[in-house]
Amino acid sequence: MGFLDKIKEKSRGVLTAAKPEDGVEPQPADEVRHSLLAISGKGIETGSDDGEIVVSWSAKVASAGAGSAGYEYRYRAIRIELDEGDNEAAGVCFKTDTDAEMSASGAFGASKNWERGQHIGSETMHVLAWLGPHHTEGGADEKGYQFSWGDLREPVIDAVTGAGWTYKPKKV
Repeated sequence: MGFLDKIKEKSRGVLTAAKPEDGVEPQPADEVRHSLLAISGKGIETGSDDGEIVVSWSAKVASAGAGSAGYEYRYRAIRIELDEGDNEAAGVCFKTDTDAEMSASGAFGASKNWERGQHIGSETMHVLAWLGPHHTEGGADEKGYQFSWGDLREPVIDAVTGAGWTYKPKKV
């Protein structure tokens, strides 16, 4: 694999479209929606908001900020819009950090501080509690937890392309 192939693979779903394997027949939109809503993991919550599917990750993390309570809440999400006519799913990322806990799947109107775009990379943090449908105290150990946008984006791409659809990064 050449250098350009590696760059292209890393930008899949961020800068370039992710297409299904040859021969995979497109499934109905309800199947794609069901596959996206079935994504799970620590701090992962899925749901619908204003006709789009939201796959989100959230956690209560240790904070080093002066005057803070010693913790803050981190929310990361991908909103996916399904285009049944073209068998395409377009996704855009959202992220925010806040002092107040909120429901990640339906909170886009609750905070004006959401950053929207095609986020990449990772963040290392000390998780105090996983949020979402299975709220649990005690998160990652002292070494920390590494949140990666790729770890959130890949299950979305796999669900979409596995159903014979193309995943495209949504223009901001």
